[in-house]
Parts: sequence; structure tokens; C-alpha cells
Amino acid sequence: MASLKASTPFSSENSTNDGPVLTLISKRLRALRKKLNRISKMEESLSQGKTLNKEQEETLRSKPSVIAAIDELEKLRQPLSQAVDHEIQLTVDKHNKQKSETLTEDTSSVISDLLGLLYFGSMFDMATLMTARCNMLTRTHERNCCLTYDYVDDDYSSKLLEECDLDLIATMGGLLTSRPLNSCLSHKNSLQKCVEHAKLWLANSDLPIEPNSSTTYASLRELLNKIMASEYFITSPEIRAPVDLAEPVGNYNLFHAPLLHRSSLPPTHLHIPIEGSSASLTKRSNDNGDSSDFDPLASAAGLYTF
Repeated sequence: MASLKASTPFSSENSTNDGPVLTLISKRLRALRKKLNRISKMEESLSQGKTLNKEQEETLRSKPSVIAAIDELEKLRQPLSQAVDHEIQLTVDKHNKQKSETLTEDTSSVISDLLGLLYFGSMFDMATLMTARCNMLTRTHERNCCLTYDYVDDDYSSKLLEECDLDLIATMGGLLTSRPLNSCLSHKNSLQKCVEHAKLWLANSDLPIEPNSSTTYASLRELLNKIMASEYFITSPEIRAPVDLAEPVGNYNLFHAPLLHRSSLPPTHLHIPIEGSSASLTKRSNDNGDSSDFDPLASAAGLYTF
């Protein structure tokens, strides 16, 4: 009897960690082993010359089937445990998938809600148009400062920002908050396009922003990250009157603001010089053959100080 108990691989401690299926198997094994122990006692009584009643004789004759049942259950326990674990994993995966889908729907709802405000806020904004000259001076000055801070950065291994890079960022902003000019889309469909752009932007997608553009969401995000990692991003501006901005910014008679609501993005290799910008200043200094006249810090004068 001692040997039978010692050979039992599944104790009550193991069964406490099992699920309901394996616990049932363990209980059945314990019942069969108890029956086998009783049969062993009956065999011991017979060897001592004692007699058995009819019920005990029936139990004794069931010994082969009891041993076979114990052996079968022990063989089934391991694969059954694996099957239960697999079923549990499938249930967990299904739950996680449903949770992820719910989270995606919630995120999409939040994006749509926020972009709805930005979309119609931009559309109904009249104050910006009424102060167009002031906005033009301020935004051009911001572009100059951004390019200048990138120009004087100590990291010479990265490619310098250009005017067309800022155009791309502005265009992307327009795609997120406005309907393209000459578009036949309803506001509902146009806002849905804005939401799709926002989702791809948040996913850092490698897809092109527009079908005929080589610029991807991921590459444009790198440009924006570069700007936000520069000193330009953390420098506090000096508040100045718009009339004082005209001198450092330059002459705007020939200035054309970049279109923010184009139906397609400009190719990344195009460079559209803007008068008064650091890029055009660099070009003029190179054309004159004298780079000493160009001070890269000069274009940052006004709103920003080093």
C-alpha cells in the first residue's frame, strides 16, 4: 500500500492549482485508487484464509478495469491540461482583441470629436483674415527663426531644414483641419478624410500623404520632431508690435503665402524661396560671392533671442 501511495504523481496540493476539468480528473483518480487499495486489502485477507462476501468478490473481480481506468486517466491528464490551456489562451486572445477594437473605436471617436472643432473653427475664423498682414509677418518671422535655429545647431550630421519642409508641415496641418479648395466633398466626407489623415499620422504610417507625393507620414513626423527638439521650440519669444516686425522680416510686396489647402502635396525636392527668409538670404549671399554679409543670427532677431 505504501508503494501505491508513493507512486501517485498527483497530490492534493497539485489539484488546488488545477482548473475545474483537471480537478474532476484528480478526484476520479483518487476514488479509483481508494478502490484499488480496498481490493489490495481483500487480496491480503484471501491470502490469510479469510472468506469474502458476494459484494467483495465483485469488487475484487473489477481490479483489471480499475487499473486500466487509472492508467487511462493518467495518460489523458497531460494532453487534457494542454488542451485546457490552449482554450484559455484562445479566450484571452479573443477578449484582448475585442478590448483593442473597443479602444480603437473610442480613440477614433475622440479624434473625430476634436477634429470637428478644429475643422469648423478654422472654417468660420474671420479674425485671421482681418489681420492677414499681421499674421503674414508673424508667420514668416517664425519660419525664419525656425530655419535659423536649425542652421546654427551644432548637429552638422543631419540635413538642414528648408522652406519646402515647412511648406509640407503646413500642408499636413491643412489636411487635418480643412477641406481642400475646389473640392466637391461634403463637410461630412471632408471631415472623415481629416480623421483618416490623423489616424495615419498617429500610427506613424509609411504610406504617402498624398497619392502623387513621395512624402510619408513617418518622414514628415521626423521633420516635426526635429523642430520640436531644437532650441527654437523652447525659446520664449519677445512680444513686439507688428510694425516692429516688418524691419527684421523684410519686404513683403512680392511675398506669396504657401497654400495650406492644396489638393496635392508639393514634391519634396522642390524649393520655393520666400523673400525675407534665411534660405533666400543664403542664396543672395552666395550669388554675390560674399558670405560675410549674411549673419545667420540676424533673421532670428525680433521674437526670439539666443
